[in-house]
Amino acid sequence: MTRAIPPIAAKSCLRSFRQACVVLAGVFLAMLAALPHPARASLNFTEATGRAVIQEGADTSEARMMALEDALYLAALQGGAKIDGFSTVSTDTSLNDFLLVRPASMIMDYTIIDEIEDSTHYSVTIRAVIGEKETAGCVRPVVNATLYKPVVKISAKAPGWASAYSPAIARMIVKSLTEHEKMDLMNASNRPFSAASLSNTNDAFDYAALTGGIVRVSDGDFALVPEIRMDHERTGSGLLRREFVILTVTLNGYHGRSYEPAFSETAQVRIPVRRSTPLTVIDQLSKKTRDELNAAMTLPVPTVIDAAVSAMSCQPLKARLVINNTTLSVPFGRKQGLNENSLAVTSSGDMNWTVLRVSSLNETSASLVPLDPGRDVAKLAGKTVEFMELSR
Repeated sequence: MTRAIPPIAAKSCLRSFRQACVVLAGVFLAMLAALPHPARASLNFTEATGRAVIQEGADTSEARMMALEDALYLAALQGGAKIDGFSTVSTDTSLNDFLLVRPASMIMDYTIIDEIEDSTHYSVTIRAVIGEKETAGCVRPVVNATLYKPVVKISAKAPGWASAYSPAIARMIVKSLTEHEKMDLMNASNRPFSAASLSNTNDAFDYAALTGGIVRVSDGDFALVPEIRMDHERTGSGLLRREFVILTVTLNGYHGRSYEPAFSETAQVRIPVRRSTPLTVIDQLSKKTRDELNAAMTLPVPTVIDAAVSAMSCQPLKARLVINNTTLSVPFGRKQGLNENSLAVTSSGDMNWTVLRVSSLNETSASLVPLDPGRDVAKLAGKTVEFMELSR
């Protein structure tokens, strides 16, 4: 038997169906937004040609500058445009509409690759880099780091068994960093960290270098020093007392070569270890099992590791340009994520932003050339360069 749905009920069902579709569409769009998207490069190469009429009897240099201006405008438009519209009413009540087209990106640098002059026109073709220099961003796909010996600090009031957990926590830190997908770790956890010794460039006068060797960290990489701290806390008095172990795990990061502080990430947990009441049975039942205690004592490690890796990934890859004859170079290369034609920018005073690209590289160094071959490389020596696009 087929039951007829009353019109009102049918409209209600249809309205409910439409509402459900809207909700499902919103959920679907939210899921799409949550999916990882490929990182969009902040700088892009483009080519553009500008033309200008050579006025009769005028100097061709004026036409050349107008053609160059036209090429720069067209190059900037290739990075997108912002269009604003407005209307005006003249005295005779006629309505006029106007569109204002502005580039949505800026030209970081450019070089002229071709110029053509004929009897009537002057053409200039440029190769430009358009985009914006990022002030912040997590551009490092993989981080290179060296892990040094942990610093362990245990309060004299902490339970005697607490010190036995510090080696297990240290091993978990090594394991977590080694297995992290964004880490390339060198384990030097048997060597203490000393910024003074590591920054000393003359090992012939350094005791640590002469007796056991020194593991140094390259430019662009990080030195990591874990710190494991256990403190004791007691609350309550009289018949009801509780004792806690305060476990603090810190991962201190230092820049390679300079060994200046880069970041410090900390995670802390408060672990109840003893309870004293008049009821001994309750006290015994409330004690943590060995498995519960093991889990609690390693709880801060994943948190501090994830925070430290994120902090390192978001550190910009910078270095000072070194010049040898006429070649500019930086002391890191493919190991830090550079590849052929990677782009970098540097502020060089009167020239504003200068864009450079990697012309050759190996695992630990790279040579760079300005996008405009006419730039004086001597003026760029000693400037800080920051790489914009890294890969692995």
